[in-house]
Amino acid sequence: MSSETIDWETLRRLRAEFLDASGATGVYWNSQSDLELYHRFFGARIGWKWDAALAQAAHAGWRCRSRKLFDWGCGSGIAALSAIRAIGADAIDEVALWDHSTLATRFARETLQREYPDLNVTIAERPDSGSLQGYLCLASHVLNEMTAADRDGLSELFSTASQVFWVEPGSYDSSRALLDQREALLEAFNPVAPCVCDLPCPMHQEENARHWCHFFGRPPVVAFTDRAWAQFGKMMEIDLRSLPYSFLALDSRALPPAPALEGVSRVLGRPRQYKGYTRVYSCDSNGHNDYELQKRDDKALWKAIKKERCEPLYKWTRIEEGRILSGEPANPVEETPSA
Repeated sequence: MSSETIDWETLRRLRAEFLDASGATGVYWNSQSDLELYHRFFGARIGWKWDAALAQAAHAGWRCRSRKLFDWGCGSGIAALSAIRAIGADAIDEVALWDHSTLATRFARETLQREYPDLNVTIAERPDSGSLQGYLCLASHVLNEMTAADRDGLSELFSTASQVFWVEPGSYDSSRALLDQREALLEAFNPVAPCVCDLPCPMHQEENARHWCHFFGRPPVVAFTDRAWAQFGKMMEIDLRSLPYSFLALDSRALPPAPALEGVSRVLGRPRQYKGYTRVYSCDSNGHNDYELQKRDDKALWKAIKKERCEPLYKWTRIEEGRILSGEPANPVEETPSA
């Protein structure tokens, strides 16, 4: 698909409808071509966010522990595609798709079956309470389209699943809405990532009100070398270098717990760079802290954080009065046998 044949007006409409959504949103896609355009661009960017979130979760010890996926609000199927690529198709027996758009579910099924012809992909009826037992449930970019009552209902629906993996845009409002879902699911689930503990999130505390839990993925090279992507960024007024997202990876408390992240902290958002020092907003087991790291105190750590050379998990080995004096990137958690 060349930039000359792309229907930019349709892409603008789809983007505007998503950005303007505020609960009880209708169907975006009016045709097969709408879905193809959405999947080619917006879906691809969402997939890059899923890739980053899945990699982060794996680094923290999260593993798929079910052979069945349920993609809720599947859209063009990008969440399921990303999850299967990360998990491996040979580890999945069944993928069930649901969306309020029957056009989208058919498109998603065709897309999945084209890439994985031997995979059992079905279009599901709208699930009800208790019907998702044993599933890894996926949700992606849905919270801004839901009312408060809908969000409560989705938390209840997911409460009996084996695992939940949820990705949302990295905006303040979306991240805060996802935090509310985390708290609603906390009784039934252990948070594996990005959380470093299973306690109520301190982001709700008044002193943390200006912050939000979000991260930035790395777009692939094609986003900067392909003519169509360059035109897309210009037409949609999107900075292709920026790929913000928020996510949750949760395991049912009925499952054996994932490896503990003892003494590990996660840097939220982007480190703030100044001359000779960096400030990081850190999610620690004792709460959230805004630290300063001087270049002269630990040059290797300072360079690793500045250049984002590693996943945002660290061990702060020495802190004094809000200042990191030494630390190191945390190694990936070793894989444990599946339940």
